[in-house]
Amino acid sequence: MPERKRVQTLTNKKTKSAILLVGAAALIFTLPAIGQQGPESLLPPGFGDPPPPTPPATTRPSTPDPASPGNPATPRPSSSNTATSDDDDKKDDDRDDEDEDEETEGVIRYDVPPAARRSLKAVGIISPASGGFPADAYGSINGTFLKNALRQTKGPLASRWATIMGRRLLVSRTDTPSNINGADWTAERAWLLLRMGDAVTSRQLVQEVDADRYSKRLYQVAMQTFLANGDLGGMCPLAENGARIAADPTWKMARPICASLAGEQGTATALLNQARSQRWTTGIDYLLAEKAVGVGTNGRRSVKIEWDKVDGINSWRFGLAAATGLEPPARIYANAGRHMDGWRALLPMTSVAARTKAAPGAAALGVFSNRDMVDLYSQILDDTDAVAADQARAEFLAAAYSGADESARISAMTSLWDGANAGADYHAMLVLTARAAALIMPSSNQSGSADRIIASMMTAGLDTPAAAWTNIVDEGSLGWALLAVGAPKRSATVQYGPLDSFYDNDSSSDVHKSKLLLAGLAGLGRLDAEAQADFGGDLEVNIVRQTQWTRAISAAADRGESGTVALLALSGLQASDWTKVPPHHLYYITRALRQVGLEAEARMIAAEAVTFG
Repeated sequence: MPERKRVQTLTNKKTKSAILLVGAAALIFTLPAIGQQGPESLLPPGFGDPPPPTPPATTRPSTPDPASPGNPATPRPSSSNTATSDDDDKKDDDRDDEDEDEETEGVIRYDVPPAARRSLKAVGIISPASGGFPADAYGSINGTFLKNALRQTKGPLASRWATIMGRRLLVSRTDTPSNINGADWTAERAWLLLRMGDAVTSRQLVQEVDADRYSKRLYQVAMQTFLANGDLGGMCPLAENGARIAADPTWKMARPICASLAGEQGTATALLNQARSQRWTTGIDYLLAEKAVGVGTNGRRSVKIEWDKVDGINSWRFGLAAATGLEPPARIYANAGRHMDGWRALLPMTSVAARTKAAPGAAALGVFSNRDMVDLYSQILDDTDAVAADQARAEFLAAAYSGADESARISAMTSLWDGANAGADYHAMLVLTARAAALIMPSSNQSGSADRIIASMMTAGLDTPAAAWTNIVDEGSLGWALLAVGAPKRSATVQYGPLDSFYDNDSSSDVHKSKLLLAGLAGLGRLDAEAQADFGGDLEVNIVRQTQWTRAISAAADRGESGTVALLALSGLQASDWTKVPPHHLYYITRALRQVGLEAEARMIAAEAVTFG
């Protein structure tokens, strides 16, 4: 093994503690980007096409080993492997109807023609033909396990690309797992989308279920999705039953608002009086409801909202403020979760200035694309009231596309990168400049900027133009490392020498980037076996360390379950940033994703890890 004179510098550097904890019943996981029927895809055209992934040559065991550690699979009846008849479909629908009849007895019925009723056996927005996951993406995994795993996955995630992958998975029209009602399954998926910051797609998903098939859980989640979108009208068809079934004050408060929107001011006033006397809600939450009633047909109410004594924001305040044209002061969002940046950036009714404040966070999350960012900053160019800092960024972006020459365009991009704060803001500036960076011709004259040009392209999945810089980057540089894991084609495996050079340039805490590079290359099958052993020994890191989670994701990959693998990958990336993601998580995630045909996603996640680790 090559001699290392810097080994002693590693003795006081310890691997960060694992961010993925196993839940009481299951491990955690979540997922992808949106396809044609949802918001704009965050994937560029043809992303991951060269070369197309080879389908894994795996045989799914008919009876998973129940003694295998971390194995969540529960065999379905043998009939699940055969064609399903129309009679079987009808029986399943009848059972769904019976469940709903028991739950909604004595409440409003919806007249839905039989031919128009949508089955709960597969709920989703996109199909495999539109870029979604296959119907059997979860194999024969038990629905109870999947439900618990979704609930225990706390978004947002450390990885933008994992969120993109997760969004696509959650909205795919996949088979409803066994032992869970289709409405409940839809609710859990929509709830995770909200926690990851994607309010728009979450609403689309809950609206894929017929109103007469809503479960209590779906009513609870649907209210949150409508509020996250500032959509008062969307909740009105469900308000009466929601108030009865969900036992949630927000659904009770929705009734006077919806009565006002329908022009029934007498009913709205009576319900507001009842709300006040029974204290369904109080303080500013009640005042916001009263203001929402006032914007209805012939509302004739004027309510002044004062935020001085309000300490924080919740979904009710967020949704009603957005719907009534109010913009809470910035301090209100100080302690809000990162997911709310996604909600704010996606709200079409708010001002450009308000959306711009949230846009960097939304881009880093994975719910705002490069095109979204460019469109937003393009609007700022024509906004005479824009904040000076935002105006400056918009002008730099314009220069990044239309500068006199490539040096001028790179200089404009550099100003955006250097002017960003560390973390989400810097990540967002890389996203903002991705397509401008792709227009720069690879040249040794620009080698000094190559690292960040390549990093910028990788944030938007522009892997093919990034690969054109292969002969420009210096061996062992960040740009070299990003292409080593992120380029779509690589025939030769990485040897020890370049890894050693990368280590020399690594200033990250505990040389975490070097550890993540090692893990990513190994998981993608791009690392020489001897180099893996030698470099891992130098770094004192065990990337093949096994836990219950690693065994579960490996077993799912062996069974060819792309959905289960993607969910477990999300669970392994639960952290505030990449510096807290253990290297062995990245190794097993990239290896499993590659095994089930998701190599493109694996490459982008690995490149992101090396950039921000």
